[in-house]
Amino acid sequence: MTKTEIRRAAKVRILNGKTKQETFDELKEHYDSAENLAKIIQGIPSLKAREQTKTWNIVLIILLSLTVLFKLITGISLIAELGTSWLPLLLIMPLINVILLIGVITYSAGIHKAVAIFTIIGLLNSLKHLSNASGDPLSNLINIVIAAGLIALGFYLNSVLSSEYRVGKESYHNEQGKLEFRDVITFED
Repeated sequence: MTKTEIRRAAKVRILNGKTKQETFDELKEHYDSAENLAKIIQGIPSLKAREQTKTWNIVLIILLSLTVLFKLITGISLIAELGTSWLPLLLIMPLINVILLIGVITYSAGIHKAVAIFTIIGLLNSLKHLSNASGDPLSNLINIVIAAGLIALGFYLNSVLSSEYRVGKESYHNEQGKLEFRDVITFED
C-alpha cells in the first residue's frame, strides 16, 4: 500500500473506534516500514483524544475564524487604499488561515502545530512593525492576545492529539530455530 492509502486506512480504523495499537497491528503487514507506519498513525488523533480536547479545539477554531475575519477586513481596507492590483497578494494570508482552519476542523495530522508555528512567524513580523508604529494600542493588544491563544492552543492540542509510541525489542526464534531480536512498536493510547 502507498503512504496515502495507509494513512486513509489507518484514519478509517481509528475513526471507527479502534485504538492506535490495534490499527498498527492490522496494517503493519501492508507497509514497508513499521517505524514509518507508526509515525503515520501517531499523527491521527484517536476518538478519545478528540473527545477530550473538543472544547479547546472549538476555541482554536473560533480564534482562527477571528483571524481570518480580521485579515479580510484589513485586506479590504488596504485594497481600497492601494487598488485592486494588490488583491492576490493581500488574499494570501487569509487563505493560509482558511487552510489551517479547515485542517483544525478535520483534525489533520500536524495541523495544530502548524497553526502555532505560522502564528509565531506572523507575531514576530507584527512585533517588528509594532515597535515603530503608533497604531491603536487596543487593537495591538487584541492581536497579541489572539496570537498567544493560537500558539498555546496549537502546541497543547498537538501534544495531546499525537500520542507517543515506544520501540522495544522482542526475542523470537527464526525459521532455523536461532534466537533473534526484532523491534516491537507499542502506542500509549
